[in-house]
Amino acid sequence: MMKIRVLIVDDDTLLSHEMAAFLSGRGYSVEQAQTLTEARNTVSAFTPDILLLDLKLPDGSGLDLLPEIREKLPQTTIILLSGYGSIPEVVTAIKQGAEDFLTKPLDPDHLLLRLQKVQTHKQLSTRLKILELDWENQRQMIIGQSRKMQEVIKQSQAVAQGNTTVLISGETGTGKHLLAYYIHQNSPRSEAPFVYVNCATLSDQLLESDLFGHEKGAFTGAVRQKEGRVELARGGTLFLDEIGELPITLQAKLLHFIEYGEFQRVGGTKTLRANVRIICATNRNLQQEIEQGRFREDLYFRINVVRVEIPPLRERPEDIPELFDFFLQKFCRELGKPLLNYSPSLREKLLRYPWPGNIRELRNALERAVALCNTWQLNEEDFPFLKSDAPMQEDPLFAPTDLQTALTRFKRRYLQRILQGVKGNQSQAARILHIQRTYLNRLIKELKIETEK
Repeated sequence: MMKIRVLIVDDDTLLSHEMAAFLSGRGYSVEQAQTLTEARNTVSAFTPDILLLDLKLPDGSGLDLLPEIREKLPQTTIILLSGYGSIPEVVTAIKQGAEDFLTKPLDPDHLLLRLQKVQTHKQLSTRLKILELDWENQRQMIIGQSRKMQEVIKQSQAVAQGNTTVLISGETGTGKHLLAYYIHQNSPRSEAPFVYVNCATLSDQLLESDLFGHEKGAFTGAVRQKEGRVELARGGTLFLDEIGELPITLQAKLLHFIEYGEFQRVGGTKTLRANVRIICATNRNLQQEIEQGRFREDLYFRINVVRVEIPPLRERPEDIPELFDFFLQKFCRELGKPLLNYSPSLREKLLRYPWPGNIRELRNALERAVALCNTWQLNEEDFPFLKSDAPMQEDPLFAPTDLQTALTRFKRRYLQRILQGVKGNQSQAARILHIQRTYLNRLIKELKIETEK
C-alpha cells in the first residue's frame, strides 16, 4: 500500500523535525521545507498528498504558495499552521482553497486525528468519483446509434418513471445488468439502493436466505440473524438476474412478495414488509420453461408487465464502431498505452463478425488485443477469431452440395462460432441457442466439434 505523502513547510526547525518524526513513525512519508523557495522545489519532485503550511515564512507568506499548489496539484490537501493571532489570514486562506487549519503549539494526537480525518474524506471523495465515472461508463455502454437501441433506451426511460415490474430479455452479454441499472438511475428511486441478485449461483436454501434473510438457528451455520437483499433494497430496486434459473420452490414466495410486498425470513414467523421495485432479466425463453413445468405461469405474468428486449450485437452492427472505440479508449487509458489506431479492413471484419458473446465478447477481445499489442496500431492478428473469416466465395461452407450436407456444414460452423465466443462454456452456449446442455453435448459429438479441455 502506498504511503500518504506529507510535506511540512515551517521555519520552526524543532517543531518541523518533531512533526516529521512523529508522522514517519506512523507510516507517513514526510519531507520538510523551511522557506517558500524550498517548498516550491520540493513540491515539484515530491507531489505531496497533504501540505502542512505555516503562514509566516522567512521569504514571504504561506498565502503566496496557495494558488500555485491549487493550480499545479489540485488533489493536494492543504492544512494551515498558524498562531492564535492569525485568524484573519486563516479565513483568507480557507477562501483560497485551504481545507483546514491547526493552531500552534500542536498536539501530536490532534494532528494525527486531523490527518486521518482528511485521509478518510479524500478516500470517500475518490470512491465517489470512481462511482460517478463507472456510472458514466455504464451509461455510455448502453447507448447506441442504431434504431433498435434507440428504441430500447426510449422505452427504458419511459418505464423508469414508474414502479412497474420490468422484464429485460436478451442473449448473454448484451448488457441486461447495465440496462437494469440505467432504469434505476433514471427513476425516482435513484438515491436508494440498487441491489443485485444472481438467481443461478446459489442452492435453493442459500438463495432463499440471500433473498429474504434468515433468523438465528434457522439452519446449520445460521449463527446470527441476517437481513436479506429484499430488506437491503428497501426504497430502491431489486434486480433479479437469470430469473429463469430461480428454483420452482422459491417462485411462489417471490410471487407473493411482488404482489403484496411482504415476506418472512427463513426460520421466522414474523411477516415483514419492504417497498421495492423489481426488475428481472433472463436469456431463456420463459414460455418454453412454463410448458416444461420449470417456471410458474402466474409469476411470468407478474414479472412480464413491461418487457424490454435488448437486441444482440449482430442485429445492430452500426453500434459496433462506437462500442469498439469506447472500449479501445478505456483499455488504452487503463493499461497506460497511447490511443491505438486500427485499419479500415479490421473495421470491416469487426462489422461482419457475428459476436455470439455480444458486448461482453467485444469488451474481452479489445482488452486482450490492447494488452498484447506492441505496435501503434491494432491489426487482424490481434483478433485471432477473425482469421477464420474467409471471403464468402472462397468459403467451403458455400461449395455446391446437397441440402442436407450444406445444413450440416452450417450447423457445425455455427456451433463452433458460438462456442468460440463463450470460450468453450457449454452452459452459456446452450442458453444462447435456447437448447438443453445435454442436447448441445450430443450435437458436439455428432458433428465432431473439438472443444477446449
